[in-house]
Amino acid sequence: MQKTLAKPRVWIPIVLLAAALALVLLFSIRGSADESTDEIKDFAFQTISGDTLGSSKTSLRFLFTVGKLNYARVGFVFSKTNDVPTDGGDGCRTFETTKVHTAVRANGQLIEATGGRWWVAVKMTNIPKSYFEGALYIRPFVEDGSGIRYGSVRNLSVEAAFTIPGLRSQIGAFPNSDFGTGSITTNLGNVWASPPLYPTVGQHPRVMFNESDVAGIKRALTNGNNEAAATAYRAALASPTDGDLGPAKDRDDGTHNFDQKVLADVTALALDYRLTGNLLSGYRAIYAAKNHLKTMRFDGIDEDVDRERHFGIVMYTMACVYDWCHDLLTAQDKAQIVLGVQKKCCEGKSENGDRMEIGFPPSLQTPVSGHGCEYQLLRDYLSFAIAIYDEYPGWWNYIAGRFYEQYVPVRNEFYKAGMVPQGASQYIQLRFAADLYSALLIKAATGVFPYASEENMKQVMHTVYEYELMKTPVGPDGKPTGGKMMFASGDGSLAEKKLPNYGTCSLLASHLFNDRIARAFLEDNLFSGGSFSEFSDGFFQCFPTEELICSSVPIVLENNFNRHRDLQLIVYNGGWLGQIIAHNNWSGTGKQAATLMKIGVRNAAGHEHQDAGQFQIFYKGILAGDSGVYSSYRTDHHLYYHQATIAHNSLLIYNSSHSSENKGYYSGGQRPLTEPQHLENWENGWYETGTVTGVQYENGANWYNDSKYAYIAGDITPAYDSDTVTEVNRRMLTVFDTENENVPLYFFVYDTITAKSGSYKKTFLLHTVTEPTIAGKRVTVTNGDGRLVLQNLLGGDSITKVGGKTSGSDDPAVAVRDWRNYYVRDTQIVPNRYYDDGFWGRVEISPSTGSATNRLFNVMYACDAASDPNLTATRFYSSEVEGARIGNTAAVFVKSSARRDAAFTFTTGGSGTFRYYVSGVEAGNWILKVDGVTTGVVSATEEGGFLTFTASAGTITLIPAGECNINLDDLLPEDDWDDFSFSDLTP
Repeated sequence: MQKTLAKPRVWIPIVLLAAALALVLLFSIRGSADESTDEIKDFAFQTISGDTLGSSKTSLRFLFTVGKLNYARVGFVFSKTNDVPTDGGDGCRTFETTKVHTAVRANGQLIEATGGRWWVAVKMTNIPKSYFEGALYIRPFVEDGSGIRYGSVRNLSVEAAFTIPGLRSQIGAFPNSDFGTGSITTNLGNVWASPPLYPTVGQHPRVMFNESDVAGIKRALTNGNNEAAATAYRAALASPTDGDLGPAKDRDDGTHNFDQKVLADVTALALDYRLTGNLLSGYRAIYAAKNHLKTMRFDGIDEDVDRERHFGIVMYTMACVYDWCHDLLTAQDKAQIVLGVQKKCCEGKSENGDRMEIGFPPSLQTPVSGHGCEYQLLRDYLSFAIAIYDEYPGWWNYIAGRFYEQYVPVRNEFYKAGMVPQGASQYIQLRFAADLYSALLIKAATGVFPYASEENMKQVMHTVYEYELMKTPVGPDGKPTGGKMMFASGDGSLAEKKLPNYGTCSLLASHLFNDRIARAFLEDNLFSGGSFSEFSDGFFQCFPTEELICSSVPIVLENNFNRHRDLQLIVYNGGWLGQIIAHNNWSGTGKQAATLMKIGVRNAAGHEHQDAGQFQIFYKGILAGDSGVYSSYRTDHHLYYHQATIAHNSLLIYNSSHSSENKGYYSGGQRPLTEPQHLENWENGWYETGTVTGVQYENGANWYNDSKYAYIAGDITPAYDSDTVTEVNRRMLTVFDTENENVPLYFFVYDTITAKSGSYKKTFLLHTVTEPTIAGKRVTVTNGDGRLVLQNLLGGDSITKVGGKTSGSDDPAVAVRDWRNYYVRDTQIVPNRYYDDGFWGRVEISPSTGSATNRLFNVMYACDAASDPNLTATRFYSSEVEGARIGNTAAVFVKSSARRDAAFTFTTGGSGTFRYYVSGVEAGNWILKVDGVTTGVVSATEEGGFLTFTASAGTITLIPAGECNINLDDLLPEDDWDDFSFSDLTP
């Protein structure tokens, strides 16, 4: 029976379907984002009985249903070229009708419209064989007095029309037993508070992106900067995977059949459907996803981290398919995917341990440190909960409940420092990447950024870039070969070694924050001619689909854009970190110098080091850096050397009563810590390692060459055992404004240490890549074209060096490996995998024992190895201060750990004019006198407690001036009086 719409219109002469699709071939596509559930439903198509792909021509039938009859017109818009066909659009043909049907008949079978709906049906005839592989874009529409409204675009070819019915039969033929035994756990529990936000029901896509991003992702496919990703993406579509993993094989990490390339190709098919409506890609993605779940054999994976990452990325891939192909899934498809993920990825154990360390439901591990801070909850579980929310909201309630209750507050605390605790190490690739995924997933699904400050989170990658060598090595083809680390930071990074792959983080951050610095680093340093995938390694590699998604909003970089263009020369990370990285320039002149100065306020353990108060220095190579290597977690070398204070340029205070602890390796370093379980644990006093007592720097307005100095001071007493010390204070000052073209920086370190016993040995550490020379109290180290000269002005009663290697071979068959740089007291602690850190060893500077309190004062300068100016640092002091002059610089440190609030005087000696840097004073104005003559007022901030001024050599007096904001001098001459007439008092 047919019905005529309420408003008659002229019937366009197209071939209307007077009969229906055969029941076995009929299928519907429901609930897409731009379809009204009441207006356009049940889109379907069918080939003509008797035709095949070998026919010379064929026809196709197209249908959808409407739920009312008061439309002016209904129908389809078709196009061969326009991927978003519209009525009257370029290359578009509209076929409309005023007749709809309660039932249709095709191939002898009657199909009735149900639920009070009516079929809208047309037939396209005479499609030539030459076009069987060509795409046809189809869009259903309805129109009434409110205007025209469209359903989702469908991308179909004749080939797909013949292929899809069989593919759908295969998809529907999977038995539940392929996905595990038992039933789906729909409600994971109510352990956490209800999440404050929820994904929008019926909104798909919502995993990684939403409908507003689709047009941008399409454009990204034609952007030359994404060429490699687009090429890989198109290759996956041209040779579609069926998801079959084949048998498990013996591999280095166990026996399994994990294949990340297959997963990447599955997501490519799913994304193609979401972008273009290509039905064949959509069904191929669903089939491959289910077949992957059926054939995966991951039980024999050795390492826990490999297990969780293998299973987790499968879960994430299934989330993408479930969400991006949502309107193609049957109820059976949805249930089987969820069942397979639960039973094969989340629940239970594999041969060697838990499939997901975080458990099912994901209640285990810590949100502060450890593997719980990686992809498991923050990408894998979260993405899956978002994807399945319409059908299984209990997953979101549990997973998002924990995310908002535990993870969000911790990350808000992390980002107060604009950094994450593991440092610029390989763990940025996993842990900060996981945080970025969570932010992108939540923002796409709910529309709301989950963390307190986007700007603070954006700062993390900017800080990471500060660790990179300023000039990226270029290969013979003129392309970047990948950056190198300027400074080591935490586990898994070595100074002067290859920069870890930060491509995933740069990509996600550039997209989330519309950040051109991150995009410039991605393109200039990591893409290597088009894609950062060449620098990817295992789980640190993005899928091509992610690169395209995260390029949906183009970030245009002008020609020859320097990736450091917007990056500060000096960056301070406050909060729990308390660290400065200072560069003198980004100009690429070869005179680049930099220092890292860390106080350390709180330590999150795990992959963090006991390195409060450390420094590192770079000029034409690392001149003072971190030593040790990360070969494996919690090995002796990791625990007692690489992670311990002895491997850093910090301080040791050796309490002999601890000599039997920690396998006899206790070196006098800072307290080893175990991972905190929750934010409240991390914020208690046990994890406190210091307090920043002063910080100040001058960045300058010129981005490439204008920084002057950087200063930081801190009390790091809490980092050490309370039964060993009562006071450990360190102040560090970098001066770039040397006025000496051969000397890019001066560096000053002033330490005050009070131990519980005068017998406890105190040691200043300096780790060097090459063997240093010691002449009296002068230490010289040369690394390539750069040189560092250290002069000890105070506390250096003993200056010795420890280091040297008989063999630096990585070959475990080499029997002799006397690596003396790895000595802790009298014990050698060599890495279990025979890695070489590249360091010769260290210099140890110690005062004589006998006094509980000692001060150490060391002055350094960097220079070219070939043109050492042989500068001498000269100490000056008074009862209130210690100071040193070198070149044009006079650095002055108030002795008291408390800030000085009373007048004080010191005499520099020497001649000429100095740039003075005075630390440890109360905030406010200070009257400056030089040789008894008042020359002005200088100011200290509350944050810095630091004064800078230029004055001649001589006796300097500084007097607190309260709130005085006027210029002062001592003598007002007779002729210099300000005057005015008495008549000025009256009108």
